[in-house]
Amino acid sequence: KHRSKRTEILKALDQIPVDIVQLRKLAIAPEGLLTSELRAQVWPYLLNTVNQEIKAPENIRQHPEFQQVVLDVNRSMKRFPAGISDEEVSELQDQLTDLILSVLTLHPELNYYQGYHDICVTFLLACGPQLSFQLVERLSTHHLRDFMDPTMSSTTHILNYLIPILDKSDSELVKYITKSEVGTTFAISWLITWYSYVLHTQDEIERLYDFFLSCHPLMPIYFAAQIVLQSSEDIMAGECEMSRVYQILTQSARKPNPPLEELIRKSSDAFILFPPSHLAREAAEFYKNNLAISTFCDYALVARHETPDTVLRRLGIYPEDKLPKEKEVVSSSPKKNYWNTARTAVIAVSGAVGAVVVAASGLDWAPDLFN
Repeated sequence: KHRSKRTEILKALDQIPVDIVQLRKLAIAPEGLLTSELRAQVWPYLLNTVNQEIKAPENIRQHPEFQQVVLDVNRSMKRFPAGISDEEVSELQDQLTDLILSVLTLHPELNYYQGYHDICVTFLLACGPQLSFQLVERLSTHHLRDFMDPTMSSTTHILNYLIPILDKSDSELVKYITKSEVGTTFAISWLITWYSYVLHTQDEIERLYDFFLSCHPLMPIYFAAQIVLQSSEDIMAGECEMSRVYQILTQSARKPNPPLEELIRKSSDAFILFPPSHLAREAAEFYKNNLAISTFCDYALVARHETPDTVLRRLGIYPEDKLPKEKEVVSSSPKKNYWNTARTAVIAVSGAVGAVVVAASGLDWAPDLFN
């Protein structure tokens, strides 16, 4: 199975031009891009850094965040491969420090935050210092841009999407969470580290990054919603009290052996059915004005070629016995038309996705479509 998928990945890379749509599809599909070696070949296409030469800035250790970066890097040793020598640890720490400071020096408009180093070390371990600099530089000015503002305002706005996404799937859970007054701050560390702070292995983190790099910048919040939904029974099983609910929520992403593929699939489905522009009113203004999000429009997983009926059936929204029969006259009753309405909504989203797929086939990175 792995050999077959590896062959598909290499075939997409060998196309002229490289088949980026197929690479996105393979990155999202179960098991992602399989190995760090393949990721080092594919991730540059997902982020449009191929043939990009960025000269590392000088005097990077004069950056005002130097001391804080060093402190955070020294705390990241648990992410390094087990059994390496002290010399190798020291070399990785120097490389990680230089990687972070190079991006910050090159882009003085970006503000360092604690947790950024967790993302950077993932790329460093997967791709090495030179390639990781190109990838992290692009990621920092696009997907992560909103986390690197002077304040947490943009990050807080992103969190505003969490409750509306949850409400689409489990309104009772949302009522319970709202009653507990726990808020959404429990998910901040998940978002700003792209879950590298809570997942347990480099392999798990790289697999999740395959998914995120192929998708809309808001996909991490859809993923957060699926983590919460997975723990809904535990959340609602006891007293509706803030500290208890908060503890369950913060630990929900730390469970060993997380069902990543299931969470990825459900996040994909939720995005297709409930794209950002269709979510709660309180998130709408941020959606329109935000740099990273607005440039993607409703870029609903360009690599995911699924019919609306397939998505609806899998989610249980469109049971077999509700499928319209051939030549059936559909009632004007809103209740009887529910399934057609749901299907129409997914068709509308899928149609937009199809247009993006066609356009993206000649381009490298989806945001460029909407400049």
